[in-house]
Amino acid sequence: MNRGFSLYLDGLRAGAALLVLISHWAYERFTGGQYGWIREHDLGGDAVVVFFVLSGFVIAYTAEKRAREGLRNFAADRLSRLWSVAIPAILLVILCDPIGILIDSTVYDGFFRGYDPTRRLVTALTFTNELWFISVRPGSNGPWWSLGYEAWYYVIFACAFFLRGSTRIFWTTAAIALAGPKIWLLAPSWGLGVALWHVVKHSASLRLRSGLALIILPIAAYGFMQSAHMPMALEAWTEGLLGPRGTVLIGYSDTFLWANLLGLLFALHLLGVHVVMQRFAYEPGAGHIAEFIRWAAGGSFALYLFHYPLLQLSGAALPGEISAIWRHGLLLVLPLVGAYALAAMTERRRDPMRDRLRQLLAERPAGRRGWLPATR
Repeated sequence: MNRGFSLYLDGLRAGAALLVLISHWAYERFTGGQYGWIREHDLGGDAVVVFFVLSGFVIAYTAEKRAREGLRNFAADRLSRLWSVAIPAILLVILCDPIGILIDSTVYDGFFRGYDPTRRLVTALTFTNELWFISVRPGSNGPWWSLGYEAWYYVIFACAFFLRGSTRIFWTTAAIALAGPKIWLLAPSWGLGVALWHVVKHSASLRLRSGLALIILPIAAYGFMQSAHMPMALEAWTEGLLGPRGTVLIGYSDTFLWANLLGLLFALHLLGVHVVMQRFAYEPGAGHIAEFIRWAAGGSFALYLFHYPLLQLSGAALPGEISAIWRHGLLLVLPLVGAYALAAMTERRRDPMRDRLRQLLAERPAGRRGWLPATR
């Protein structure tokens, strides 16, 4: 994976996080419905699919490159990646939500879950908030749902990749069974990222024109499908098949048909980008634009997980008419700046947590059992 392709992935990661913020900012309660087309096309949901494909690709790449480090170090790396932002995000919810509700509770109506706080805290920090047919939101932080999916994709992948023999079969099957149907339904989009890594390794035989076609055609297909309202049609078909009750039970996976189709289009696009960059041997320098893209990507997880409590609080606290353009601007800027300011203290400083977790999950001395199943 050359530096040019890596930089492209970083740009997509940062852009997807920003698109999720914009999608939530476009809610009527924040901006008066003036940007309803963003909500209508569910661009934030599409951005989450982008995250899933990117995650599967990067996890497969790093796991293969660091295979000798083993399951325990993989677990420590993934947990530190999640907890370095998730734990501060819980504290942010605890701080922001009561203040925002006190100022203007109407902004939180229908979007705040505050009852049974102990259960919400435990499920959030163990990423068990979306197992089977439960769906638990910590306070106002709606985007948390995807962590309850992604963490289990990590677990399933780790069992399948690092374990061997009957141990692999048992733990992989157990992890899949525990995750439940909702997580299964969106798993293909994450798995496409894993598959993409294996295809990329053997993409040298693809021609330049094939790469260009793979770049352009998925984008054109996406634009056509959105203009034809295919995502909404597929969602309606799903509801017709499962019924209202079944659709409620699968929660955020109710768009699984569109999500997995989009995941395929996006994976093909990335394959095309990789082929073209290989052919031209594109290697970006250390210019300001490249540095900015890497910096933005380095705080993208914090932006994803911090923005919603900050947006809710800003929506409650800011004065003025809901239709005022200056207010719309502040509602976009304040969560963006706040999230990146917090990223400097959280996501960008996860190394000590990672190192400590590596120590805790390390192999036990001879004669004592380890924390995790043996990899051989």
